Amino acid sequence: MHHSENRVDEESAKTISSRERIGLILLTIFTTVYFGFIFLCAFANAWFSSKTFWEVPATVWYGFGLIALALVIAGVYGRLSRTISKS
Repeated sequence: MHHSENRVDEESAKTISSRERIGLILLTIFTTVYFGFIFLCAFANAWFSSKTFWEVPATVWYGFGLIALALVIAGVYGRLSRTISKS
């Protein structure tokens, strides 16, 4: 079935540019947090792995935090993308 309207064709260059900018900002935030994790694992491994919370190493908590942050960022991007397309 062929639909006559195509949302991609209807989006303005401004909308696309705004979505790209938001995506890059969120990617930068996640990448910074991720490289913090890599830095701690590479250069402060003994200290980082010795820290525990509820007898679980900080490395595990940080890893779960990265997964949670990725989900939050995906939700924020989705929400902001819908808000931009409505305006």
